[in-house]
Amino acid sequence: MRVDNGRQRRLPVPLRWALLIQLALLLAGLALLALGAGPGWLLLLLALSLGSVAVAAWALPAEPPVRLTPAAGPRLPPPAAAPPAPTGGGDEQLRRRLQSLEEDLVRCDQRVGRLAAGRARAREESRLKSDYLTLLGRELRPLREQVEALLQEPADAAPGSRRATLEELRDRLGDLEVLLEGIAGSEPPPAAAAPAAAPAPPLRRGRRLLIVDDGPVNLMLARQVLEREGYEVRTATSGAEALACLEQVPFDLVLMDIFMPGMDGVETSRRWRDVEIERYPGQRSVLVALTANASAEDRKRFVAAGLDDYLAKPYRPQQLIDLVNRWLPPSREEVPHP
Repeated sequence: MRVDNGRQRRLPVPLRWALLIQLALLLAGLALLALGAGPGWLLLLLALSLGSVAVAAWALPAEPPVRLTPAAGPRLPPPAAAPPAPTGGGDEQLRRRLQSLEEDLVRCDQRVGRLAAGRARAREESRLKSDYLTLLGRELRPLREQVEALLQEPADAAPGSRRATLEELRDRLGDLEVLLEGIAGSEPPPAAAAPAAAPAPPLRRGRRLLIVDDGPVNLMLARQVLEREGYEVRTATSGAEALACLEQVPFDLVLMDIFMPGMDGVETSRRWRDVEIERYPGQRSVLVALTANASAEDRKRFVAAGLDDYLAKPYRPQQLIDLVNRWLPPSREEVPHP
């Protein structure tokens, strides 16, 4: 910035008179010093000089404001105009863009859900196969021991005991056949066969099932299949253990193995009906025989003992599901709606 010097400035009149008076006083003071005057005269002259300066300052007119002009230099560009307000078309584009982003997020969430379901299903399949292999090793050892025992029996051994042992071997070999099919994948376990997006089956409220079997393979397979269907499942490995379970709570359906050490399934079923009449009058569970022998004579024995149906061993998971649903059909509340 610079001061506008358009016109020449002159000293004000009072200031010019003050300067003349001070010059005259200065000359008078020099003359008095030359004549040898005392200091009183010099002080008088000094006071007169200061007084003239004060009078001149009081008489000076007010100074007009100095006008400032911008210095020469590069001019700044004018401020940019504000962007125009979005019109109706811009709002529509923004809305469509947001909707597209939301759809992308939904697709990403669905993809992550499918990947998580696939990983969980793979882990479940791996765990099931590991359990199957463990049980397979446990089952092969007693089978080998039973075969060795048969080979060591004398030729005149009782044929009845030999037949019972052979029947037990046949049943266990059938269980192992089902187990190997599950491992090979010819009929995948229920956890692997279920689709990723399928909803969980509804809980069959009040539907309590009991599986009585001395074979761990049958117990594990049947329990997994039925629990996947939403049933409350308990297990027992002997007839005495099954009757002890009945002393605690009633059951809607019982899968009863026929060939068991000690009390077999037929005798257990007879006692089961007696306990039901005594402890739970008016309630009757469905008893299903699990056996490889299903001849006409066997079915008569089953009916006489109070059994309602039978399922031939080895059975497939879907056969077990169909049998249970036939005796315990789902109620209207339990049927999934589309």
